[in-house]
Order: sequence, then structure tokens, then C-alpha cells
Amino acid sequence: MANLSRRLFLKSSALAGVGAVGIFNSFYGFNKVLGQDMVENNDTATIINVAATAELFATTHYLAAINNAAALELSPEEVAYMQAGFLAEQDHFELLTSLGAVPLFTEFYVPETLFADRALFSATTETAETVFIAAYLAAVRTWAEGGAATAPFAVTAAQILATEAEHRAFARDLGNRPSSNQSYAQYLFLNVSDAATPLLPFLDGSGEGFVGPIAPPTADDIAGVRAQIANIGYDNLGVPFAAMDLSMLGS
Repeated sequence: MANLSRRLFLKSSALAGVGAVGIFNSFYGFNKVLGQDMVENNDTATIINVAATAELFATTHYLAAINNAAALELSPEEVAYMQAGFLAEQDHFELLTSLGAVPLFTEFYVPETLFADRALFSATTETAETVFIAAYLAAVRTWAEGGAATAPFAVTAAQILATEAEHRAFARDLGNRPSSNQSYAQYLFLNVSDAATPLLPFLDGSGEGFVGPIAPPTADDIAGVRAQIANIGYDNLGVPFAAMDLSMLGS
């Protein structure tokens, strides 16, 4: 991660499927985000700032779930997975901020009973992860269209969205829904910035019955979960593709 070239990365600067939208409309009254006209691609600063905001929200979300494990009736195995999910989101956030990303919001809002209602938590987490996956797919498209200069970052975005898909599957499993229910991840947004629309109530508290603000994890919170890496089997040895020494891959 530390080897990822910020200079190279910044040189590149120059809803949705029925299932996800149905959940958001049902819970929060969102409008569908479909049929947008093609607009100019987000620049890299916008992409990483929006992504950092989403990742910071995700760490806040997962830590609150860990801290409310009893109310959510989480088993020890489910808590361990939640801790691993938290660390993955934290690793994503640290990668983005190492590149100069600045989250657009640093406090968040949630439905009042989110961390005491397992079904609501499961459905909300699934939908949030669906939005995150779609946002990174938009980043893949944008960076892939940028050619050789940004292609490595398109791969890195794909690496992240693959992990987010695992989190989505776990969220579905928490609600006793089949963990794998689609052939293709939903492509919901043309640009990463479009993902802000369905997430807005979590950012500004505008959703009915939302409470907050909830502060993101502290350094002590993060260190406390990282201390559990060995116990939960978290593998943080992966390297963003853009930081890999490609000579190590062989011919």
C-alpha cells in the first residue's frame, strides 16, 4: 500500500437494479436512479473522495454492529466476520487517504433501530454494499477508459469491489437469504458521484427516523480490532494491483 505511487495515481485526474432500489424505496423513500444521461467522467479526485466517504461510513457501520452484537443476535462466528469486514473497509479507506482522498462527510446517520433489528441491518447492509459495488464498477469504467495510465487503478477498484461483494453475500446470509443470487454485479451508476444520491440520508440525516450523528471509529477502535487479526483469520497481505511489482508475476 505504501508503495502505491500517489503521483502516478493523481496523474490520471485531467439505482439501480430492482432489488436494491426496492429496499431503499421501501425503507427510505428513495427515487430510482436510472436512465441518467451520459455526462463527463468524474476526475480522479472526485472518485477517491466519494469512495473514501463510503469506506468511512462502512467502517462506522460495521463497528457499530460489532458493538451491538448482542442486540443483533450475532454469533461469535458472525462477529468475527464483521471484524474482518471492518478491517477490509479500513484498509480501503487508508489506501484512498494515502492517495490524498478527503472524505466529504465524517459523521453519519442511521435508522434508529438499525443496530437492534437484525432483519433491518441485513437488508440495509446488503443495499449499501450493492451501492458500493456499483460505485467501484463506475470507477472501473472511468479508469479503464483512461487507457494505460489509469488501467492499473481500474484493476485496483475491481479488487476492492470483489471484497465488497463478499460483504454483500454475508449481509444476505444474516437475513437468511441465499448469499449468491445474481450472475452479474449490478451496474447502477455511470459515475462514482452518482452513488451519493441513495446514500444521502446516511450522510445528512434526512431520512425519516434517522438518528445521529455517529462518529467514525477512533484510532483506539481500529487498533483494538486489528489486534484480533490472528483470531479472526483476516488476511491483509493482499496488494493493490497498481502497487504490485509486475515482474513478480512472471511472463
